[in-house]
Amino acid sequence: MHEQPDDQIGHWFVGGDCAGWIYARLLPLQNIVREREPLMEDWGWYASVRTRDTDISIAMLTYPWDYLDHCWLIGLDAKRPFFRRHADRTIRSAIDYVADGIDGIIAGDDRFESYGWRDQNPFDSGVTDPRQ
Repeated sequence: MHEQPDDQIGHWFVGGDCAGWIYARLLPLQNIVREREPLMEDWGWYASVRTRDTDISIAMLTYPWDYLDHCWLIGLDAKRPFFRRHADRTIRSAIDYVADGIDGIIAGDDRFESYGWRDQNPFDSGVTDPRQ
């Protein structure tokens, strides 16, 4: 994927660099607590952080976007603990805090050509170009 040289296949994992890079830069944020370090799955990478003020776990899912070289999708999803309820606005606040943190990380790095957020998962909507 993304034109790995033959001698590098199996030496590094596409997506781990992206997931780990963002995860490491989220940790110093004031309201972020380390939870699950990036873990490779068959579909991409999974990591999670917790917000201190709401104690809500936010899953960060990093997928390679096969339709465009060097493009990644990062999904954020609140993990609701069993037998605990949080108001929708509290959950939204926790997700927004993590999203704002990622915005700050990406906006401060000129290597990113573009980025943006969607309310709906592009995998569910059939979008093949994330710039649409």
